[in-house]
Amino acid sequence: MYDLVAAREDAYWWHRARRTMAADLLERFGLGARGRTIDLGCGTGGNLAVVSSFAPTLAAGVDLSILALDRARRRFPSAPLVRADVNRGLPFRDETVHAVTIFNVLYHKWIADEVEVMRDVARILRPGGLLLATEPAFRSLARPLDEAAMTRRRYRAPEFAALCERAGLSVRFTSYFTTFGAPVALLAKQAGSRADTQPLNRCVNAVFYLAARAEAWAIVRGMRMPFGVTLVCIASKT
Repeated sequence: MYDLVAAREDAYWWHRARRTMAADLLERFGLGARGRTIDLGCGTGGNLAVVSSFAPTLAAGVDLSILALDRARRRFPSAPLVRADVNRGLPFRDETVHAVTIFNVLYHKWIADEVEVMRDVARILRPGGLLLATEPAFRSLARPLDEAAMTRRRYRAPEFAALCERAGLSVRFTSYFTTFGAPVALLAKQAGSRADTQPLNRCVNAVFYLAARAEAWAIVRGMRMPFGVTLVCIASKT
């Protein structure tokens, strides 16, 4: 899975559109320049670039997997990368971080209790600091790729917002993303194949990217999509 993600996250339509949407949402909700940011569960490192436009003084990645961090280090040799088990607490001081990003991490079987993880996120965030999280949405959209990705659960917006509130974070916005991808996911589920792991035709990839960018544009401007493959949430520390 790490090799698959590392090979596709620069060009694959979903990764590209999600990164752009994430950066635009952080800007909309007030992330300023020259701050400190943490990408929690950074994996192979592709999402470290999300905050590059904010010229952060620190943009660190945290992950448990040596395999993931090794791939991230090859791609971003100068990036601060930290190996840590998020279930045992984050190795950062209280109220020192301006934003934490979590891209499809809390759903994972390695996460013992997502509320405890988010409580620790709240601890390291400065007052007014932002959490941006994306996670797989809707249990009915689970498909063969979920098994390979060690998926523990999928979320709906109300339950994820409730988890944030329990962790002491104030939810400011939620929506689903890639609405048009839901029928595709259902077809893949019915077929019982791992089509998600196969190379995508360049033209199809380009069309999907344009559709996802259009949807992301609407989301950044406040539209809440009623369903989709991915859940996106912005919360803050009050």
